[in-house]
Amino acid sequence: MKIQDMVLVIENTKGSEKNMLMTLKEYKEEYLFVASLSREQSAELLKELFDTKFSEAGKGWAECYITANQSYYAKFCNSGDELQCFLHGSYNDDKEFQFDREKSSRECMWALEEYNLDVNGGAKGFMFHYEQREHEFKQGEVLHNFNGTDYKVVECYSPNNILMMNMASGQFLVAVDVKYYSRYPYAGEYTKDNAEMGIEWGHGVYLSARPSEIDFAALRAEYCEPYRQKGDSFSIEIREVLSRVENIEAETLGDAIDKAMELYKKSEVVLDAGDFKDVSYLPAKAESR
Repeated sequence: MKIQDMVLVIENTKGSEKNMLMTLKEYKEEYLFVASLSREQSAELLKELFDTKFSEAGKGWAECYITANQSYYAKFCNSGDELQCFLHGSYNDDKEFQFDREKSSRECMWALEEYNLDVNGGAKGFMFHYEQREHEFKQGEVLHNFNGTDYKVVECYSPNNILMMNMASGQFLVAVDVKYYSRYPYAGEYTKDNAEMGIEWGHGVYLSARPSEIDFAALRAEYCEPYRQKGDSFSIEIREVLSRVENIEAETLGDAIDKAMELYKKSEVVLDAGDFKDVSYLPAKAESR
């Protein structure tokens, strides 16, 4: 069982609190599919619960007030650190709270054993076992970092140096020496149901969330492996971009494009230095002699 599949529940009765760990199925049966709630209320509370999957630790609890003296709070667990904080009572107003083993899910209790945790949040040893996996990073894919954040790959500078964007904040960073891992409960066995895939990196260069403030050419020169090759001489392509807008009379856009191509081929439209827009410098294969 993955930690992210656990539901953290705090039940408050006249100020006294009990903490429980539940599966989604048991949580719905115990708190949502009950006579005191209408279908609309149950659906709204379930939506609030799923909204907590991507909240920061300790925030975004789904709240339900049953009576003036009884209420409960629930959220999906987002990380091992959050689970330990919950077991420690970091989210409780009642410092004399109790952990209710009887109402907690057996599946969750077994998972605690596999993650080497006791019900007080104490670690008996390592929580996770990590195995490095082969992975070819690709532009556009979303990668999960084990700190609970998702990143989109913007550019692969090398097999292990990647320009990424934080999906939550929009901030860019260069992750250096990125490695891809599977992790699962340290005292358990690897299965598809309990394994998480994610990345870790040696160090990160944190940049702005505004692309206009980032020198992407300098980043490529610093982190792309081809840019750091050494030698006596290199073939560099200097590529200029010329651009001009011509007004073409035609019945359709396709006809206009055809006419523009014909004018260019016949040299009736000739771009010159006055049409300069941009220049780039690119590594090129040396021509054979």
